[in-house]
Amino acid sequence: MVKDYIAHIRTSDGAEQLLVDHLKEVQYIAEEIGQKIGLKHVTGLAGMLHDMGKFSDAFQEYIREAVANPSNPPKRGSVDHSTAGGKFLMEHFQRVNPFLVECVANAIFSHHGQLLDMVDMDGLSPFVNRMTSEKNIYLSQVKQRFLQNVYDLSYMKNYIKKAAKELETYLESKLKNTKTNEEAANVIQKETSLITIFIFSALIDADRRNSRAFEEQEEIIPFDIQSLWKIFEEQLSKDLTEKQKKSIPNEITILRKQMSIDCFDKASLPTGIYTLSIPTGGGKTLSSLRFALRHAQIYQKERIIYIVPYTTIIEQNAQEVRGVLNAEDYVLEHHNNVIEDTEHNENLSYKEYQVARRLNMAKDNWDAPIIFTTMVQFLETFYSGKPRNMRRLHNLANSILIFDEVQSVPIHCVSLFNEVLNFMKNTCNTTSILCTATQPALQLVRNNIENDGELVKDLSKIIEAFKRTTITPILKNEGWNTDEIKEFIEESLLTRNNLLVILNTKRAVHDLYEQLKYANFDVVHLSTGMCPAHRKKKIEEMKLKLKKKEKFLCISTQLIEAGVDISFECVIRSLAGLDSIAQAAGRCNRNGEVKLQDVYIFNHAEESLSKLPTIKSGGECSHYIMKDLQDNPALFGGYLLSTEAMEHYFNHFYKMFDLMLNYPLPKHKTSIYELLFRVDTDENKAYIKGPGRQYPLATLASYKTAFSHFEVIDTKTHGVLVPYGEGENLISQLIGCEPIDDYQVFLKKAQQYSVNLFQHDFEALKKNNQLIVVQFGTFNIYVAKETAYDDQFGISVQGEAQLDDCII
Repeated sequence: MVKDYIAHIRTSDGAEQLLVDHLKEVQYIAEEIGQKIGLKHVTGLAGMLHDMGKFSDAFQEYIREAVANPSNPPKRGSVDHSTAGGKFLMEHFQRVNPFLVECVANAIFSHHGQLLDMVDMDGLSPFVNRMTSEKNIYLSQVKQRFLQNVYDLSYMKNYIKKAAKELETYLESKLKNTKTNEEAANVIQKETSLITIFIFSALIDADRRNSRAFEEQEEIIPFDIQSLWKIFEEQLSKDLTEKQKKSIPNEITILRKQMSIDCFDKASLPTGIYTLSIPTGGGKTLSSLRFALRHAQIYQKERIIYIVPYTTIIEQNAQEVRGVLNAEDYVLEHHNNVIEDTEHNENLSYKEYQVARRLNMAKDNWDAPIIFTTMVQFLETFYSGKPRNMRRLHNLANSILIFDEVQSVPIHCVSLFNEVLNFMKNTCNTTSILCTATQPALQLVRNNIENDGELVKDLSKIIEAFKRTTITPILKNEGWNTDEIKEFIEESLLTRNNLLVILNTKRAVHDLYEQLKYANFDVVHLSTGMCPAHRKKKIEEMKLKLKKKEKFLCISTQLIEAGVDISFECVIRSLAGLDSIAQAAGRCNRNGEVKLQDVYIFNHAEESLSKLPTIKSGGECSHYIMKDLQDNPALFGGYLLSTEAMEHYFNHFYKMFDLMLNYPLPKHKTSIYELLFRVDTDENKAYIKGPGRQYPLATLASYKTAFSHFEVIDTKTHGVLVPYGEGENLISQLIGCEPIDDYQVFLKKAQQYSVNLFQHDFEALKKNNQLIVVQFGTFNIYVAKETAYDDQFGISVQGEAQLDDCII
């Protein structure tokens, strides 16, 4: 009689999930995922073997003891169950196809952690160390039971043969255009790295979905996605018709309609990477959605994912799409949140582990038809190394990605971003749309994208028609000091009702506000030191002032440049990159209230940009172009923000930062790009000449090392919940240990009342005793005291906030 080997025991009723069922069910889910990229058996192999080690007597005793003795259970992770499947593969099948076996084995080894380095910075192999470890994993016992209870050796050989054939076909297709052995080796390194990451994503999600379905006794009913696309398209068409009926017929509204039609007509184009260069105010959100809904029906795409630069504009864009499509239950917002992980060590009690699982389930898993997320979340899906992030990666396959303000890709992430887009197109059957009025010319850098074309016709004509501002540089050799800026603002407001000033640093904004706060007109301050709810309130108040034609001034950091639908009579912008200048100009005369309004560009003498090199260098590039235009007014079509000027700007800008584009790691004299995608690194050469003689490897990527250094924002930030508005109630709920019924709703609310602080500000708050740390299961939530939040400036690191003294 065959013994019942178990994988999990349900918390609620003690029911047991048989190990054979779990392995086969995870295999089937993983196969469905792999099928999307033609690697069904490759991902299925990882699924069927991932928990092979649970067949050991040691694990079976461990899991039963954990449930039978919850007050004093055995230490979590004390029995290694994730090495056996990978080791079985390596020992028996590496010769069949070493690329296949190493990719899959690494995913199996790592499915409770992070992918291992094949070769590390010392020229050694943690992957080989894991495989050759002397720790007893009972492989002989485990292997025998797997072959008796799950699949016999004949089935395994046949299955692995199919998987090997899939991967061989895949790699051959990528090697068609290579000309040298060196080039071929680097292509294989890149492709096997990306495939390993995909296998890891497929395995993590298949395992967790199956475990959750068993634990919660739930059957997830998939969306009838193609029917939804058709319904959504009908809703969008109806909404656009209504908008067009209400719009004033002029050149702008006619062009908006034409650009929307262009996007619809171009939706029959094949899967690819396309640009959508609609000028600010041209309706790119709904035009891109129109393309996506039609394209999704033609090519059977599964998801539409909007990637925006900042969390602050996710909510408004998502709400617009929800409203237009009448799709409340089908649009998912994925924010960062205020929770910070503490170290997930193996010392958690059973109760702590259950709390952690419940909190993790509150995190969105991107299993929805339409998703809004940030550039940070998108890039972390590939490069963070964290299972929670990388689990979502496979859901990007066979989808449509719409990047809003794509020029916001951080300079050190450009090459990594481009490789993702190429992988999405060439392997994952995913279409990307790069939306911005200021296209960053990603096709011109070394590790570039393949741009398949622009979605709107007659772009130069459209840009000219949407020209609503006159951009005037007022640069001085010595720059403008704060007193001079103040005088210029006061003079400008003599003939205008409102004015927007955008500066590059919070300090400069603060200093100018202090100079003007007692002026004979209202002054509004905006910065990222305020929580989103606070900023939203300020923006709504300004819109009311604009409607009433009240005289006021807004002084802001560049946060107002992205996704804020507001229009001033005049904008004054501190010198920055041409893309920022274009965004600033988009907040002036936005709706064509008059024919042309003024945008002034000045150089601020008192801004400290030493820690903001991209803004500083971007400003220098813009300055050169302004000088060139002054010398030859016919250059770039005679317009500072023309497509020709923008391409020239980004080409020059990227050349200035050429050494930054691959995410350099100066201390290690390498880059994340090289660690993941290049075979000819010094570390790899050292391994091949040394340990590699005894344990030769086909793949050499340094996954864990690369991921451990990856940060989209290279300065670490901390989320802090602040006592503004409803934030006070959330803080009371936390500190008072009141029960939280719905973690997802709580976290979403908390996001609106949180501020992300750079490390130095965070440390200053701690030093000044202005932070409270609330333990939340295995997580920390940082809470600001009342004295740390000011109604004028937001976070006050000195703890000198004046909540009642508000000048608007």
